Amino acid sequence: MKAELANPFIRAAVDVFQTEIGVKLTRTDLKVKPAPIPTLPVSIIIGVAGLVKGQVCYSMSDSCAYEVAKSMLPGKLPVEIKRFTNSAVSELANMITGRASIELAGDDSIVHITPPAVFIGHGVYIDFLNVPTIAVSFISELGVLEINIALTE
Repeated sequence: MKAELANPFIRAAVDVFQTEIGVKLTRTDLKVKPAPIPTLPVSIIIGVAGLVKGQVCYSMSDSCAYEVAKSMLPGKLPVEIKRFTNSAVSELANMITGRASIELAGDDSIVHITPPAVFIGHGVYIDFLNVPTIAVSFISELGVLEINIALTE
């Protein structure tokens, strides 16, 4: 996978976290993996098709997912936040992927994204194709966010 395909996701993640929930992301790690397998228990997977194709898998801890939802749903009671956590992290991943796909497409091409799918748990097995993946990790006051970008042109 070309590193240039990861840059729009890095920029979009930093921007979305800052503008939508007022949280600064700091990149901590970048590595190449054989597949977009998440390392944290809450995973949001979005498919990408068009000029580029593949999958983007976002992952975070349960507590980070809850804190993201809490930031996106100010004034809600804890029980309501817990009920809407999957929806909130899905929307956040959707915003990041949407912004990155617009940048990747440019003025002349089209990039489509699928609705997000959320998987929760340490024992969940997701069988990904072996597609070279760039894994980018970020830290924030809410916790760790990992983005696994497995795209080809």
